[in-house]
Amino acid sequence: MSKKSNKRSLKYCAVALAATMLCAGAAQAGPRIEFGDDGGFLQIDIKGQFYLENTSLGGGNDGRESRTDLHFMRNRFALTGMLDETWGYKFQTCGNTGTTKNPFMYTLSQQDVDWNDRDVRIIDAYAIANFNEHINLKVGLTKIPLTRANLDDCFAPLSQDRSMFVYSAYGTSPAKFARDLGGVATGRFFNDRLTYFAGIFQGREGTSQTAIPYAPNTPAPNKMMGAPAITSTAPKTNLEYVARITYDFLESEGGSGYQGTYFGEKKILNIGVGGAYQPSAAWKSTSNMYFLADGTISANPNATGAAITKVTSVANTSKGTVDYSAIAVDGMFEYPTAFGVPTITAQYLKVDFDDAYKTASSGDKLAVVSGMNGQKEGFYTKVAHILPFKIGGMGKLQPYALYENWRFAHLLGVDGQRIEQIGGGLNYYITGDQRVRLTAEYLKTDFSKAMAFVVPGASSTGASGYVPNVKGFDTFRMMLQVVF
Repeated sequence: MSKKSNKRSLKYCAVALAATMLCAGAAQAGPRIEFGDDGGFLQIDIKGQFYLENTSLGGGNDGRESRTDLHFMRNRFALTGMLDETWGYKFQTCGNTGTTKNPFMYTLSQQDVDWNDRDVRIIDAYAIANFNEHINLKVGLTKIPLTRANLDDCFAPLSQDRSMFVYSAYGTSPAKFARDLGGVATGRFFNDRLTYFAGIFQGREGTSQTAIPYAPNTPAPNKMMGAPAITSTAPKTNLEYVARITYDFLESEGGSGYQGTYFGEKKILNIGVGGAYQPSAAWKSTSNMYFLADGTISANPNATGAAITKVTSVANTSKGTVDYSAIAVDGMFEYPTAFGVPTITAQYLKVDFDDAYKTASSGDKLAVVSGMNGQKEGFYTKVAHILPFKIGGMGKLQPYALYENWRFAHLLGVDGQRIEQIGGGLNYYITGDQRVRLTAEYLKTDFSKAMAFVVPGASSTGASGYVPNVKGFDTFRMMLQVVF
């Protein structure tokens, strides 16, 4: 073969790699418009997930009856354009129209107030530079590559959705997870078996605002409950560093993202390790300053009879700062057999802020050093099996089970909260892949310590509208997914 032919082959390999990196799973690729002589194209993707959920909490006069909700989990529109084999850009939006609740604090839809249930958010916007199989760049707003769970395609998870407990501490969305502004380099070596990710992100900066939750056993009324809490500012605008490395012991999993199942088309045994670090991400000690309705400011919420209008966090600089660090270990095994396709996947994640929650203000406890995405440690495991027959010509059935166990430093007014979740479900892949999918799932969620749930309109709990002393709840949910 001539040198020219070799160069041409390498170029075609680079194009194929770029396409793989951009679109994890060919079955989900949308229509593509090709142009020019340099391999340029524009790909369009439209995706949606519609949920029906029945939860054993949140309904009735006291908030302890079951509740049924219909909502979109995700509505996505994405454009991926490549000028040639190397340069391109991706732009993706997402909305969750009509969502009426989140997992741990029930809130009613605001459609009749300000129509914000129709908000659409930009979730991906990054430049692409695919130089070769060893180095590919994304620069802009993109995923934080700490865990396998976060890199899982959210339209191709093994269960109905990804775990709600595995997200990073900081990011660009109000919930502080999944994505951030920065740059990520990724590439593969040793016959595509070793994959690395290296990212530099904006990390934490500025302040955020969160409503102070209802403490589990605090009698109403309490002036702090429901008041907006503003976090302290970041001590320094340091960058966040994220790294991840994985190895495929069987076939290469490929791509810059993962699928919950490959339908037996690959033999997968992948092990990954990730880490994140941001120096001086938060103050070691912060305290509350209360703004009262009579116009005064006080460090004592009971100084006057006036109601609290907001709470701000003030840093105690003499106690210094704490670093943010995280470590993740994960893996996936899938192997086709004559009896179907078994799949096992697991994720471990530990996030550390040097116990700063013990000396943190209300706002910082909720959104900076603790809460759902703050200091925590835990794991999940999921097992599934695609049955060795088809339904309706192409359809495939995949029963699955999952188990999660997480300990949070502080969560919604409770120190040392542990959450245990067990569940199972059935995926029906109508088209034999992820494009049209029906999923039914049951989840049982238990707390080691009683929680308080916000349920507006629950009159028997008093004007505060919350349900105290909740030890757990059950959820049955179904999903219809269509990917174009």
